[in-house]
Amino acid sequence: MAQMTLLDGPAWNAIGIPVERKVMRPVPKRTVAALCVAPNSTYKSMESVEAYDKTRDVRKFAGGMPVVAHPPCRDWSAYTRHQAKPEPGEAELGLLCAEWLRKEGGVLEHPAHSRLFDAAKLPKPGQRIGDLFTVPVLQAWWGYPMRKATWLCFSRIDAQMLDFPYCEHDSRAGEGDRRRQQVMSKHQRAATVPALAEFLIDAARKAHNDRIQPPRSGRLE
Repeated sequence: MAQMTLLDGPAWNAIGIPVERKVMRPVPKRTVAALCVAPNSTYKSMESVEAYDKTRDVRKFAGGMPVVAHPPCRDWSAYTRHQAKPEPGEAELGLLCAEWLRKEGGVLEHPAHSRLFDAAKLPKPGQRIGDLFTVPVLQAWWGYPMRKATWLCFSRIDAQMLDFPYCEHDSRAGEGDRRRQQVMSKHQRAATVPALAEFLIDAARKAHNDRIQPPRSGRLE
């Protein structure tokens, strides 16, 4: 639900005496572009989110709003690139998303140790480059059934405004993560769970229009 704001204005009672009134009206949420999402992505049902999938090509994105970027990872994987079969042009989408991240602010999500970070000169965890910094997370914190180690690169966002829902996850408990991966479909393995999508969109809405000055140390405290 959209936030509400108060409007002050005079009102008149039955005998003509002015009285104070408070009128509520919705405040539109800042629009965010979700780049390179799946055709049936949860982002498509979210308020004030412009989703770009294969049919709405990310190359047509014109900017003007912060981004949440999920560029294809097959061509950038640190561990499975040798057996991946990416479609033509997938690698270029990663570089394009990195450029939009720098230009508009927001957050880019990719698997931990992705080669995209070196290729696009994005900071790795514990580093800061200008107003970019990266945080290592587990998608299990937001309810994903496996650990799924992930790097989130933030742009023009104050790190103190981010609240990570850290929680324990035993990858060996029950069936174990390896067995869960075996029985999950390709879409289930790649999907962004709704709680994480909400977190990323909320983070992107916090992006500043002006560039954030990096700490003097050049590292995250």
